[in-house]
Amino acid sequence: MKRKLHLFTSKRGIELPEFNILNVLLYTLCFFLTAASALQAHSSSFFMPRSVTHSALYELAMTNYDVYHSSSCQGFSCYVTPFYIQSTNSSELGQYFLRNNDSSLDVQEDGTGNIGSLWVNLIADPGLSYSSTMKIAPQRKVAGSYFYFRADGRDLFDHTCPILQNLWMSVSFAAMKVRHNLHVSEHLTGDMAFGALPGVATGLEAFNNSEWKYGKLSTRTKSKSGVDDIQIKVGDNWFFDDGNSHFGIYLVGTIPTGDRPNAHVLFEPLVGTRHASFGIGINDDLRLYTCPAGTIQLMCDVKCRYLFSGRERRSFDLKGNGDWSRYLLLADSEATSVSLFGINKTTIPVKVTPGPQVEAWFALHANWCHWNVEMGYNLWWRSQDQRLHFEKELADNLGVFDLSGVVAFDPTSASRANISQSAIPPNQAPSDAVFTSTRGFDKASGKQKSAWSNTLYGAVSFDDLLYDRFPIMIGMGGSYEFASNRNALSQWSIWQTTGIDF
Repeated sequence: MKRKLHLFTSKRGIELPEFNILNVLLYTLCFFLTAASALQAHSSSFFMPRSVTHSALYELAMTNYDVYHSSSCQGFSCYVTPFYIQSTNSSELGQYFLRNNDSSLDVQEDGTGNIGSLWVNLIADPGLSYSSTMKIAPQRKVAGSYFYFRADGRDLFDHTCPILQNLWMSVSFAAMKVRHNLHVSEHLTGDMAFGALPGVATGLEAFNNSEWKYGKLSTRTKSKSGVDDIQIKVGDNWFFDDGNSHFGIYLVGTIPTGDRPNAHVLFEPLVGTRHASFGIGINDDLRLYTCPAGTIQLMCDVKCRYLFSGRERRSFDLKGNGDWSRYLLLADSEATSVSLFGINKTTIPVKVTPGPQVEAWFALHANWCHWNVEMGYNLWWRSQDQRLHFEKELADNLGVFDLSGVVAFDPTSASRANISQSAIPPNQAPSDAVFTSTRGFDKASGKQKSAWSNTLYGAVSFDDLLYDRFPIMIGMGGSYEFASNRNALSQWSIWQTTGIDF
């Protein structure tokens, strides 16, 4: 069934309200909200999940209290935290990737959808028109263990070296396996026609073309195992309230461990980053209540770090051709009738500078004899990528393939085309009078956007002495992270922590 495109216009005039301060404020607010919405109306080809190593949740939940209030401090601490994480905002994350943040890909050969099938070599038999709806529901699952090691001068150098007794150092990292699944589905509509070209019978096959090197919409679960970035902290503490409370300041840095993203598939599984970081933080611990059998502590940790530049491979849309123009067919000025897969040309190596990240952790901890209960909150914010430097540019002799010109046997280029268009009206890709090269890459399409999230968690633990000498703690907890927008993951997690001082 063919669909027609209608354009409705209004002839009714616009009546301006009376000018006053309230109206100015309202219009200003509407302007910024509209601008923010416009910024969100563009998809992105790249998504970097929040680092597990960077997260204060697995580093500090239950552990921070145990470090400073162990029954018999020894100087060295080791904590192992097996965890499982699963994302929940599949539909929102799908919109993050899809053209113009739409909820689906409406693939139409006649140009009435948001994806013109001819650009991905989906061509039905004569007299028929390919028509389908594709959807994605990306999901991320992570299983692994968080390792935290700490040396504390308070116990190692007590009364022997006053200069060092308040210093401490920690090293932490996560070993894990990540599984990403786009959950791609397709429903044929209209003529129920299939693509006539070999190996490109459906949209699922088209977006997994064996000749594409990058940007595929994989129908299979993709996984990756490895070690997340290694975090190192060095700090100094000031103790008060007879050592039951403290204030500390520390320096924090990370050593990158990740492989370079290769962009072979959309929603690529990643472990670790290519970006070293450095920052500063504070850690505070205040006793609110005490009795012979227990205490209540208020704890917080706030840190800001800056992620430095590193090399990655990312896909970019073409400047002036709109979302998903990276999938447009291209042509060489010397052979305009021969189409080239654009995604193979628009995926390039870049030098990326992610910029600052801020994290704040707050927890209320109650101890009763050997039992502990903790409720906490974690705020995380990441800026958008601060800088992208292209290490490769599109060749000057490349232009957008001329669909309409090929039909008329006189192709040039189609420099103003977008991926929704077809070779025929009503949404026909316009031909150029003379061959016109592409205008380069749209940086925004390959940037990691800014994001922030809020996490709530609860945990319980039991502590005692092992062999009447070594303090040991065994705990477990669960959390839920609420993403502020589709640029971050909403996810739940469960974990179990075992720690020992020696």
